[in-house]
Amino acid sequence: MILDVRKTLLLVGLVASLTACGSIGDGARNKRYEVNSPTMETTITEGSVVTAKVVKPGEYQPRTGDIVVFDPPDSYGWNPDGRPRILRVVAVPGDTIACCDAQGRIIRNGTAQDEPYIKAPPFGPPAAFEPTTVPEGKLYLLGDYREAANDSSHNGPVPVENVIGVVKL
Repeated sequence: MILDVRKTLLLVGLVASLTACGSIGDGARNKRYEVNSPTMETTITEGSVVTAKVVKPGEYQPRTGDIVVFDPPDSYGWNPDGRPRILRVVAVPGDTIACCDAQGRIIRNGTAQDEPYIKAPPFGPPAAFEPTTVPEGKLYLLGDYREAANDSSHNGPVPVENVIGVVKL
């Protein structure tokens, strides 16, 4: 009987230790970022801190709707302060994206997108952009607060390899 209790306690201890190790390991793959602009409102408010799952170069498999942390390209307009940025993936390689239909919705692959997360107002006529096909290895990233965002509608697609994390909400 005493031997069975010891085995049970040893097993419980082993499981607890492995769980703790898994948690510690998970922490190494996550990183916290402060949101220093209103570009993702109303989904993420300015001043919030978010956690992102860190991805290694070449590891990220892009999906529309993901909110990503990325190193902005060095090109004009993208990188005024050199800090990572947070935006939403709205088109992946091969997708054609345009702005906008009569309701101000973006059009991806010929279909107007319902985006309940965007902060009104949606794109207006001054922000409209012509249809563009996202090149291989690039992402089209937009902020949820379109009127305040410095994003792909102004600066073009971002290399997939620049993604450093995927935000976990």
